[in-house]
Amino acid sequence: MRFFFLIILPLMLTVNHAFAQACPQMGQTPQSAFPICGTRELKQASVPLCAGRRINMPSCRDAVPPTEFTDRNPFWYKFTCYQAGSLGFTITPNDLGDDYDWQLFDVTGRNLNEVYTNASIQVAGNWSEIEGLTGANNTGTRLMNCEGRAYPKWSSMPTLQVGHEYLLLVSHFTNTQSGYELAFGGGSAVITDPKPGEFANAEYRCLNNRITVKLNKLFRCNTLAADGSDFVLTGSTAGITSAAGVNCGTGFDMDSVVLTLDRPLPAGNYTLQVKTGSDGNTLLDACDNPIAAGRSIAISVPIPQAVPFDRIEQVGCKPDRIRVLLSDPVLCSSVAADGSDFRISGTGPAVSVIAATTTCAGQLTDTIDLLLNGPVYLEGNFRIDLVRGADGNTLISECSVETSLGQMVPFITKDTVNARFDNRVRLDCVYDTIFLHHNGAHGVNSWNWAFEDGDTRTDQSPVKVYTLFGQKTVMLKVNNGVCEAEHTENILLNNTLIAAFRIGTPVLCPLDMATFTNESIGNITGHRWDFGFGPGTRLVTPQPLRFPIAGREQVYQVRLIVTDDLRCEDTVIHTLKTVPSCRVAVPTAFSPNNDGVNDFLYPLNGYKTADLVFRVFARNGQLVFESRSWSQKWDGRINGSPAAVGTYAWMLEYTDTELGNRVFQKGVATLLR
Repeated sequence: MRFFFLIILPLMLTVNHAFAQACPQMGQTPQSAFPICGTRELKQASVPLCAGRRINMPSCRDAVPPTEFTDRNPFWYKFTCYQAGSLGFTITPNDLGDDYDWQLFDVTGRNLNEVYTNASIQVAGNWSEIEGLTGANNTGTRLMNCEGRAYPKWSSMPTLQVGHEYLLLVSHFTNTQSGYELAFGGGSAVITDPKPGEFANAEYRCLNNRITVKLNKLFRCNTLAADGSDFVLTGSTAGITSAAGVNCGTGFDMDSVVLTLDRPLPAGNYTLQVKTGSDGNTLLDACDNPIAAGRSIAISVPIPQAVPFDRIEQVGCKPDRIRVLLSDPVLCSSVAADGSDFRISGTGPAVSVIAATTTCAGQLTDTIDLLLNGPVYLEGNFRIDLVRGADGNTLISECSVETSLGQMVPFITKDTVNARFDNRVRLDCVYDTIFLHHNGAHGVNSWNWAFEDGDTRTDQSPVKVYTLFGQKTVMLKVNNGVCEAEHTENILLNNTLIAAFRIGTPVLCPLDMATFTNESIGNITGHRWDFGFGPGTRLVTPQPLRFPIAGREQVYQVRLIVTDDLRCEDTVIHTLKTVPSCRVAVPTAFSPNNDGVNDFLYPLNGYKTADLVFRVFARNGQLVFESRSWSQKWDGRINGSPAAVGTYAWMLEYTDTELGNRVFQKGVATLLR
């Protein structure tokens, strides 16, 4: 079996796990990975030392001791699966005392740098610390083996998917430069490209007299003869002077080649053919399979045409530059930097081009930005004429054909717009109305109103009705098809009217005076108080008032009616209760027989108490009832069953809210049935 030898000169680098540096040598990064031929062994004579980069390995986060996984002293390999199946391979160190690790990634459609961050693309791996051979075969029991001597050196064979692209990392944990052999076998997947080499397409470019060749697969860069002798062009006296593989500066393989000719190709039909070059071969893929000598492709070179000047990017609001869009690229050098290739005229404000900029790729550009002498704020009809600029020419195509004079592109500008609007408010008792209007100046034909309550309108003069008053927010966006503007205003509906008052205490004991605090809001011009007895008052805040005390509880309704400057009214009613006594007392007897008379035991008249605790005890000292509100009453039951007839002790403590002192009482009550 032939061996594919890759001899890598060692490059000594400091190993640093915390601040890993990039490995600079070809093959040591995912982007410059070696292409794989699955039918041959690869031999790395030595492994350059470098620190590598950290790899996110959540499947091994519980490793003991904690381990940081890096592509230390790495080489990377790339391949595509052409037939689905299992992948088997062996890494054999030149020094069997060396420790090699590996990790396989599915990078289909991925940025290759995701191998360091995206754990979801990890397919299989082995980071065991055991020295010697490693890889994937049918003796492996798991796809992923983490760091440590407890993990075996062999992983189970991963299953590859057809059409998917993979990267294999081989990391040399031992800091020596002794190499290894990498051989594939034992699995059913096919990772060798079966396609014969073919031309995909070929195109002649006038600039620098080059032919760009696209191939149907990857070929090794080092099999391309730099003098271009792998190709011959028939039908012309032009000769090929050099060949360069695209991306060969950063990788080992290519699928495109750029051929340089010694003279321009006139219009006509030609044939590009593969032959054995001065290096003794045609192009070879990773398995040394050639693109066969004699393979050919036709190249048609049309008569060179000028690039027309016929299109610009749509002009926006208050433009200060105009972008010219070309159907084919022109020479960057043919565009005058002062913009003198273009002249603007029209019926609007005076506009001129003062500079032209291009973004060039390989001396060519298909976009030209024209800088104007200032923003155009007003409406106008203009045209851009192509003229011969200060450089003595118009635009020149890649094939050196100048665009003819007399070509122009029309464009229009629109006035800038203003979204300020007028508003008129009509206040009422129930409904407030806001009348809105925008003048539609400067060609405005689109209105979008938005209100703070989520309501929207699209007419020029909407009417908005509110039943809840106060500050409102109105936002308007206007548009004339090109320019747009936005404006927001806060509008106060200041006729909110709310009648509100607070009573000093909702329960009046004998000799207590009722006090009232007026909390009404609005542009109030009048107050009418009704206390439920006697005459009312029109004062803003009534004087303290003593209510009649009867021999039983009495409830009064206190009403306040307020009137504002629009003669609108609002009413509020609160209740107030008078009681014949506020002396706290506990009955000496009660009869819980549900006859509606003395059915409960509780502290009476606790209107002016706070932090109250009332407890009832049986004769044996058992606590049978406890409450912390004087309105909670004992119904004569213990654990849901009727208590026995007899005498029960009680204890009461509370804070007198009028005097502020703490009161303690105790006594006995008789339960009767």
